[in-house]
Amino acid sequence: MIASEPSEIENIKINNRLVRVCLEKEIPFVSYQMPGESEVTTLIQHLSAPRILESSNELTISNGFVIAPFDKNDSFPTILLQPDYTHKGNLSADKIIKALEDYIPSDTDLQTVNSLHQASFSEFNGQVEKIKAQIALGMINKVVLSRVTIDQCLDGLDLINLFNSLCHSYPGAFVYLLRIPGVGCWMGASPEPLLIIDGDNATTNSIAGTQVLDDNLLSNVNWKAKELDEQQIVTGYIEEVLNTFGLTDIKKNGPNSYKAANLVHLRTQFDFKSAQIKPLLGEFVDALQPTPSVGGLPKLAAKNLLLDVEKHSREYYSGFLGPVNIGDKTALFVNLRCMKVVNQGCAFFGGAGITKGSIARREWDEITQKMMTLSAFVTRVKKSIKSYEFSKTGS
Repeated sequence: MIASEPSEIENIKINNRLVRVCLEKEIPFVSYQMPGESEVTTLIQHLSAPRILESSNELTISNGFVIAPFDKNDSFPTILLQPDYTHKGNLSADKIIKALEDYIPSDTDLQTVNSLHQASFSEFNGQVEKIKAQIALGMINKVVLSRVTIDQCLDGLDLINLFNSLCHSYPGAFVYLLRIPGVGCWMGASPEPLLIIDGDNATTNSIAGTQVLDDNLLSNVNWKAKELDEQQIVTGYIEEVLNTFGLTDIKKNGPNSYKAANLVHLRTQFDFKSAQIKPLLGEFVDALQPTPSVGGLPKLAAKNLLLDVEKHSREYYSGFLGPVNIGDKTALFVNLRCMKVVNQGCAFFGGAGITKGSIARREWDEITQKMMTLSAFVTRVKKSIKSYEFSKTGS
């Protein structure tokens, strides 16, 4: 990561030391950078184990960092990290590091079993046709089909350096690195807020429709009927949820083209007063997620179909994560543009919306582009490190 200010450089150095201790000693932690901010926040829990949330209602009265899966079950529950230490900015971390010296992982501090099936194109094509058949029957409007690919990229990869580079390169995303028992080690740069509460104000978004930006200007992006249809499906669902909760004075902005790394999406933003949902936070999030942008519509039917046709577990991909009820702020993001560190390397996830007009090859390529946002970045960071180390030898 290239830091331009001395304070930013110092923040990076301090946080690097803290995170390295947590990774080496397998201490539950999360480091994250909020969109539009330059400082990294690190939350650490070492006096007890992170807590499993049994119901969405617990989210309303919880404080900490939550990570929830696409499909909550015994293998992949919703987890709340309740920090014993919070570090942000340039404050010394010496006392925190000293307090962590005697940490011993508990017997429950286990990684989840890796059961990530990598679909071939032939298999993916069959999944698309099966979904389109259900759409043709009028059972479903849209389904977001995902796949996973595993890259043997761990050799020579420094996760801390990669995290710092992501923070620098994607200041508009929610960038995080975490390791939590039962969840595993994940990293990502999500472009999609699920729900932001900041004092009296709250915001949610509908994001759907994707194309590669390349060298085009954002103002010159044209959208086809398929992408516009996807966006309207998600927007209509969000509006239905807002109406169900009786929200008033809603400000709607969009749909507009929205740049996220090398991709551009359609986004519609909804702003409203947070007092209307704070007492029902868990129920509201439960109603939103999974949105049609990651699952489909109708929500339950689409989700059940995905659980049938997808041969891999999404785990925490396309779930949500973020700080909840810390001060007067909650910032939850859909877990997209993410990877999980597994035994074989790095598992990258991506998905594409299947509608009646979908063509399997195009959807496959769209998912590849989404996964490349992070996987290509990993490759570039590794190469830059090797080049730097080679130049230091004077060879």
